[in-house]
Amino acid sequence: MVGFKASDRAERAAMNQMLFRDINERVKDLESNFTVVIPVGAWICECANVRCENRIAMSAEEYETIRGDGACFFVAPGDEHVWDDVERVTDRNARYWIVEKFGLSGELVRKADPRSDQEWGRTAKP
Repeated sequence: MVGFKASDRAERAAMNQMLFRDINERVKDLESNFTVVIPVGAWICECANVRCENRIAMSAEEYETIRGDGACFFVAPGDEHVWDDVERVTDRNARYWIVEKFGLSGELVRKADPRSDQEWGRTAKP
């Protein structure tokens, strides 16, 4: 691929996954009122493929555990959901796998994590 750099792929993967994470944060807000009635929700796969339409059954507690690390995302089980040049699988179960971004991609997603104290290098106000 002419002009392709590894950093381009890392940035694209980070941006795609941050988009899905933002969507799932909104889903969490909507479903928080229903967790007693519906203990398992349908979440959007957070893989780097913007065309992925997989849904993942997961409880709000499972979601919160994964979101505890800004570099971690959940993806549908299968190697096609993992970009091994920018992330590694840290846990697997029948419903989803957890991936952790590393390198440039990991730095970008940690900085942009809406739950972190910093967003894109800006310090949050106290």
